Amino acid sequence: MMNNFNWTLVIFSLVSCFYNCQVGINTNLPSAMLDIVSKGNSSATKAIKISNSSASEIVTVLNNGYVGIGIPNPAAQLHTTSITRMDDLGTNTTNAKVMTADGSGNITTRSTTSLLPQVLAGSDGADAVSSAQTLSSINNTASYTNNLLTKSFTISQTSLVVFSYQLGIDNIVNTSGTNLTDGAEKQLGARLIWKTLPSGSPFTVNDVMSANTLPFTNLSAAYSKGTYYPRGKYFVVLNPGSYSIELKGYVFAFDNDQGIKATIGNSPYDRLDIIATPVQ
Repeated sequence: MMNNFNWTLVIFSLVSCFYNCQVGINTNLPSAMLDIVSKGNSSATKAIKISNSSASEIVTVLNNGYVGIGIPNPAAQLHTTSITRMDDLGTNTTNAKVMTADGSGNITTRSTTSLLPQVLAGSDGADAVSSAQTLSSINNTASYTNNLLTKSFTISQTSLVVFSYQLGIDNIVNTSGTNLTDGAEKQLGARLIWKTLPSGSPFTVNDVMSANTLPFTNLSAAYSKGTYYPRGKYFVVLNPGSYSIELKGYVFAFDNDQGIKATIGNSPYDRLDIIATPVQ
């Protein structure tokens, strides 16, 4: 018969084991409260398998550490199906990265510079022209500004690039400096041209990218007062490389009588904005 001391020792041992013992599955030397060692050494060997009441495998841990939730043969460190939810995520204001998934569902992070629109020039609301130029035209010969406004930029991946421009043209008179009254057609305009291009570009240096023209005729001195704003927007997909463009203003008179004279880039609303969005 077991005496009271022995019963006390047994009970104490059981309680102590309940609170402090380590359990090993497929190991005699557990190193944690529950230590499970896979039965095999291949990547397909399952260390843990949990099934629901319908015998469907809902949690799987392979020998290589891959975990499947609803996936019996996970192909990544964490492989799951359907919707994944994460609560109480923190706010990151220093690292500009976003989470993306490829066509196979593999999740990675990518820099926002490779996904979101990037301002390459302008877009700050400031006057883009530092020094105005005055032009004259007569007898069917156009006159263009020279290096009025140039911008250079580099893109690291194929992108949809949007160019938006606007030029103020004022102080409009004839070539003698007096009021326009001849009724002949004149033109005021702005155009974008390529200045430099990367090797292999399908475009040509000095080719016109975009142009906007404001034609008018004038019989009264009052009609050519104020500021005119030729403006435009140009969309194009560009390959990686370094580019530069020039925004030119111009005046054009068909007649050989009074011609036209005007100041370009004298407005506080002159603009040249360049925004690139990577093409995925």
